Amino acid sequence: MNSTITILKVIRKILINNILNLLFFIFALVFVVVLKKNIVTEPQIIFLDIGQGDAILIQQDNYQILVDGGPDDSIMYELAKFMPWFDKKIEKLVLTHPHDDHILGLLILLRKYEIKEILYSKVKYPNLAYDYLKNNYQEILHDVKAGYSFSYNDIFFSVLYPFDREYKQEENLNNESLVIFLHINGYKILLMGDAEVGVEERLLDYNILNGIDILKVGHHCSRSSTSEKFLSFTQPEIAICMCGEGNRFGHPHYETLEKLKERNVQYFITSHEGNIKFSF
Repeated sequence: MNSTITILKVIRKILINNILNLLFFIFALVFVVVLKKNIVTEPQIIFLDIGQGDAILIQQDNYQILVDGGPDDSIMYELAKFMPWFDKKIEKLVLTHPHDDHILGLLILLRKYEIKEILYSKVKYPNLAYDYLKNNYQEILHDVKAGYSFSYNDIFFSVLYPFDREYKQEENLNNESLVIFLHINGYKILLMGDAEVGVEERLLDYNILNGIDILKVGHHCSRSSTSEKFLSFTQPEIAICMCGEGNRFGHPHYETLEKLKERNVQYFITSHEGNIKFSF
């Protein structure tokens, strides 16, 4: 009996002396398991359902690129579904052009996340949100044009348009949109922003755009974009229309969807599908 009591006392003493180490070990083990579960090791692109606007997340490991932010705080809720809970840093924000349905969500995001760099094309446009961005984030703003590129692991990012400006700024701000080409694990992805037919014509010299795997259709699948000539040139396998349900513009326009159907292009609409994710 005495020996049993002595053994129990010894065990209790060992536990008390090592309780902190034991708790630390358990916490570290749980953290590593959760951390590993949340890290996205394969590259992904997610077309976020944020209503009538654009917001596209590209990520691998703990590296994120966000193209546009939508019209309101919806970006905060949708982004949280795909980024690891512990990751509050976004390496690159991209503003294709400063219309409200692309910029307003970015301003909300800037208050909640650490942003390393903002890529944009400097244009003249009377917009309070745009003025606020330029006045308060000058140190991380980077004006980019065609030829700018970078890569991270399996992700290659390149700006195709606008060209170095040797012409008068377009009156139609949609045609000042950054057009972005991505090459991810052998797949070609083209993000058209709100660019319309006039910009599509200027991209026809890019032979790399033959045989696009995923096309983010310009201007929310409006009839002002996606010409027959452009579709013949790019030959996309999949098209993404980003628009809000019941929007006042009538996006996606019937004419655009019919063009895609005629070419057997599989298309997805965020207002119908919700968030659309591709993993490579």
